[in-house]
Amino acid sequence: MNKDKKPLLEVRDLKSYFHTEDGLVKAVDGISYEVFPGETLGIVGESGCGKSVNSLSIMRLLESNAEVHGKITFEDTSILELSERKMRTIRGNEIAMIFQEPMTALNPVFTVGDQIEEAIILHQKKNRDEAHKMAIDMLRKVGIPEPTKRVDEYPHELSGGMRQRAMIAMALSCNPRVLIADEPTTALDVTIQAQILELMKSLQDEYGMSIIMITHDLGVIAEVADRVVVMYAGKVVEYADAVPLFKNPKHPYTWGLLNAIPRLDIEQETLYNIPGVVPDPLNFPKGCKFNTRCSFCEEKCKQKEPELIEVEENHFVRCFFIEKVEKEKARTKAGENL
Repeated sequence: MNKDKKPLLEVRDLKSYFHTEDGLVKAVDGISYEVFPGETLGIVGESGCGKSVNSLSIMRLLESNAEVHGKITFEDTSILELSERKMRTIRGNEIAMIFQEPMTALNPVFTVGDQIEEAIILHQKKNRDEAHKMAIDMLRKVGIPEPTKRVDEYPHELSGGMRQRAMIAMALSCNPRVLIADEPTTALDVTIQAQILELMKSLQDEYGMSIIMITHDLGVIAEVADRVVVMYAGKVVEYADAVPLFKNPKHPYTWGLLNAIPRLDIEQETLYNIPGVVPDPLNFPKGCKFNTRCSFCEEKCKQKEPELIEVEENHFVRCFFIEKVEKEKARTKAGENL
């Protein structure tokens, strides 16, 4: 966290709850973070931890049964207090989003060009011919071959990688200040994934935008993120600059995620996995949400939820027993070196 710069986007104590027939689902439960100009913030965690709900809360795209509290500030504007009309001037223009699955996010009955042009006409006040030329130029910038041909094609006529590039072209067509990328490479093979990440990085350098990269893939986060938010069961459990977090994770969950990545530098008969599953959001455990899966859990963890505290400069952790984690990491590392 760079305390000398003013955040471009600031999220404070965000709570996104859903009223369902079975009860209240606390999908996001009091998370806070900042996004600074020109940086990439990674948000990582297992499916169901609240990553995507967080991004949809920023865009104000949640279903009608959602209840959102807290504060989301873009520059000096409080997003949650805006009328829907004013929010439309920000959504897609100042803050844009790449959705998780391009085949469902793109409208199948309109051409790719129509969908890119719509945002340009709405936000940039261009006429149809100008918007068409800009759409072709945008498709060219994201590396789609024969953009003058592809602009008139429908989503089903494009490959998965090209659909994802078309989604990026649509998101960047109005030169947004913040780009939210929700699992932008999940459905792609590793070669196309690398190309998409390189493309996003080059476009970030060109346009100077900030990126929120949401993913469950720590390899992607290590590749692109400046800072990392680790989420579990609707909470932030660790928050730090990327290099210190990967070199020295302090929360048992973050350490478990990193241990689960296959390694080539040591022999492994079996791959590590975190036991259990993310708890049911209708029935989260009392105390620390991770206590049902944590090998360091004690009675205190089952009774009281730890606060998110700064344990080192710009490194925040939600855990009572960081010292125990450090000792176990040291013991494990000593065993690897034998």
